[in-house]
Amino acid sequence: MLPALIALLLSLLPAVADAASMDPTERETLFRVMEAVSSDRDWRFESPDPCGGPWPGLECKPAADAGAARMHVTRLDFGVEPNPTCKDSASFPPEVFTLPHVQSLFFVDCFTNPAATTALALPPPANLSATGLQQLSIRANPALSGVMPPALASLRSLQVLTISQNGLVRGEIPPGIGDLTSLLRLDLSYNSLSGPVPSQIGQLKSLVGLDLSYNSLSGAIPSRLGELRQLQKLDLSSNNLTAGIPDAVANLTSLTFLALSNNGLTGRFPPGISGLRSLQYLIMDSNPMGVPLPSELGSLARLQELRLAGSGYSGPIPDAFGQLASLTTLSLQDNNLTGPIPAALSRLGRMYHLNLSNNALGGAVPFDRAFLRRLGGNLDLSGNSGLCLDDRSALRGIGACRGGGDGGTPMSSSARTSSGSRGVRGSLVGAACVAVCCLLALNEHALY
Repeated sequence: MLPALIALLLSLLPAVADAASMDPTERETLFRVMEAVSSDRDWRFESPDPCGGPWPGLECKPAADAGAARMHVTRLDFGVEPNPTCKDSASFPPEVFTLPHVQSLFFVDCFTNPAATTALALPPPANLSATGLQQLSIRANPALSGVMPPALASLRSLQVLTISQNGLVRGEIPPGIGDLTSLLRLDLSYNSLSGPVPSQIGQLKSLVGLDLSYNSLSGAIPSRLGELRQLQKLDLSSNNLTAGIPDAVANLTSLTFLALSNNGLTGRFPPGISGLRSLQYLIMDSNPMGVPLPSELGSLARLQELRLAGSGYSGPIPDAFGQLASLTTLSLQDNNLTGPIPAALSRLGRMYHLNLSNNALGGAVPFDRAFLRRLGGNLDLSGNSGLCLDDRSALRGIGACRGGGDGGTPMSSSARTSSGSRGVRGSLVGAACVAVCCLLALNEHALY
């Protein structure tokens, strides 16, 4: 009985193996991709049936075709261990997009040899229309060159598109990107892209993340971005964008992160910006805005970081900023701000980083000893010669100034702090010293 059962099982093995094997054409396409990219030269010979055994970076799933259950490649990861590493002469393989069932492709830190640059190329659109690719990530490849392929518009099933940190990828963002209406996340940051931000991006109604930062994009921010009502992250920083912030940005009520730093933006904030009730990060350093700070920002109750440095803001710091109870970071340095520091800022219990340096602020510093101790080296008031500290005892033990005939000599290096971020070094050194000198001068004047 037992020998007959064993014989039966053995007779079934070829059928099981055949059922699990790959389609020969798909297998050959996979081999060509591996030969173009992988540093493993023996891949073809060690795994004649790639989906038949576990291989890092390769995922296979069964599908029904031609009446037999076969295994198909659904995911490929290249470049970062434990996934297959890429050889020095690796070239970008356009045929990878012809794998009929692939859903996810990753090329991360794969094309890195400056002596062997390779072009970012896709097959003709006619060969892409049937693909079910949902996720494409081509990231951190300094030897990848070429333009952003217009054929991307044919990958209609894409939900996540990341082509980022590839410094040689240049040219304009193809307007056809607006046809990828299934996109949830679009990241084209840290490339060498130029030209305008396509208004067609406004067609991507399901988009929750848009990152075009660190390119050379120019022109105005298209108002059609205001149609992206699901958008949670918008990062257009470090480009050459000009004109104002379009009023339609106030329609992005799902935003939690907005970064527009290092551009050429000017003018006022859009009316209705106080309606961005979910906003947690507003980062707009280094723009020639040249307007007063809007008090409406004080209505953004969930705001945690507000960075508006180096943007030519004038006038006073709005008292309404003292209503930002969730605020942890406020950076207003290198502007033209005048008037006193609002006393309400001292009541922001979550604040740990405050930089008001290099403005024209004056009057009494409204911070008590507990506030000064809590912020320590993350407080910078330097470069505001009109500030005075009413309570000199608040400085004791903080290490900002030491006693002496002038009342304002900076301490030794042990009293100086360095937080590692520009504009925060020095804690109260300079600021509080000037403040104490100012106070002493006032007292001396009162004696005569």
